[in-house]
Amino acid sequence: MNQPSNIVDMESVFSPKKAESVSNIVLIPPDQISFMWKKVREQLRPAVERSQGRWTLEHLLVSLVTGQQHLWVVWDEAGESKGCVTTQIVNYPNSQMLAFQFLGGEDFDGWYPDMLKILEAFALDGGCDGVEGTARFGFWKWLEKDGFDKSYAVYEKVLKDV
Repeated sequence: MNQPSNIVDMESVFSPKKAESVSNIVLIPPDQISFMWKKVREQLRPAVERSQGRWTLEHLLVSLVTGQQHLWVVWDEAGESKGCVTTQIVNYPNSQMLAFQFLGGEDFDGWYPDMLKILEAFALDGGCDGVEGTARFGFWKWLEKDGFDKSYAVYEKVLKDV
């Protein structure tokens, strides 16, 4: 995969003169994740907690640092994180998809459209056939407008304590 043009060095991320809007979106390189983690950990916590124990913040950090997942961060003019998304390329027998794994932050309406455009371009550049994700029901109001299909529902039943 080609090196995406929106990977930046950390000094430029924190320079307010570099950021012109809330939609300054960057892909954080794996070797910079540990530095960024304290800025995004609490934004990702609610999504990780909704994973029904499948994930912990510690597991997500390892997945990001090892490059299994990607961390995308939205910065405002002051260099503060407004939100973030993790993605992962998933290989199926007949296709490859960019999966949106965890999302968190504030002012989602302000940055979601730009984030989606960037992630779709990243997916195409990486040879993916499309984008996918699982999300709580409330996200459908955005996803439906942007051409997503409801392909299937996920049902679960925990058996540990039955």
